[in-house]
Amino acid sequence: MFNLNDIMQAAQGGQGISNLAQQFGLSPEQAQAAVSSLIPALSQGLQSKMGDANGLGSIISAVSQPVNQQAFNDPVAAAQSAATAGSNILGSLFGSPNVTQQVAQAAASQTGLRPDILASMMPIVASMAMGGMFKSMQNQGMGNMLGQLTNAAGGAGGMGNILSQVMNSATSGATGATPAAGGLMGMMTSLFGGFFGAGSGATAGATVPGGLDPALVQDGINALSKMMQPGLQVAADHQANLQSILGSVLKPQS
Repeated sequence: MFNLNDIMQAAQGGQGISNLAQQFGLSPEQAQAAVSSLIPALSQGLQSKMGDANGLGSIISAVSQPVNQQAFNDPVAAAQSAATAGSNILGSLFGSPNVTQQVAQAAASQTGLRPDILASMMPIVASMAMGGMFKSMQNQGMGNMLGQLTNAAGGAGGMGNILSQVMNSATSGATGATPAAGGLMGMMTSLFGGFFGAGSGATAGATVPGGLDPALVQDGINALSKMMQPGLQVAADHQANLQSILGSVLKPQS
């Protein structure tokens, strides 16, 4: 499971799409079309959050929440509790229920399905996707890293704060380092090369707050970034509609 489409296809033992179809009174083909139309917006929203510590922290927090992990694994949990958790995720990604409704309208134009159905499905899809990211991280041996980050953040004022400390440690440990143009991901990639001992700017004995292994943190962030890719072809008109909707509310990606 290395992208959002892979995650959704693997959800609930491979029956996630069929279970969504039953929940919303759709055919499996309609449910698949609905999920495929929603994935690109989720991908854009998630990738935009990689540009700052607080945004990345909100993603890691969502990935680490048991309710989202349960939604990925269990259709009953998805039907009962994922909507609230997913709505919180969408609020973090898009900022406004109005934007979520506009995304649903764009997906409706693409699929021919009713916007209200797509708007109701979107939070559940978001919750399942976050839980699938956790499962994929576990499969790659990074589940403990997420637990470490979550525990460290609990005592450090939040996930965004601990990631900011990681960034600041990298900055102080890399001689002459400056923020890269690619936001947090670009900064961490450029700084951590030296910080991890791979470049000339490394500082011996450098530590990261919370007792975290900086190399493992960077590997985890890279893995999450790859999983945020849609993993499917997006029709040009749908991509244009989403760009029109989300371009004003999401930070520019570079």
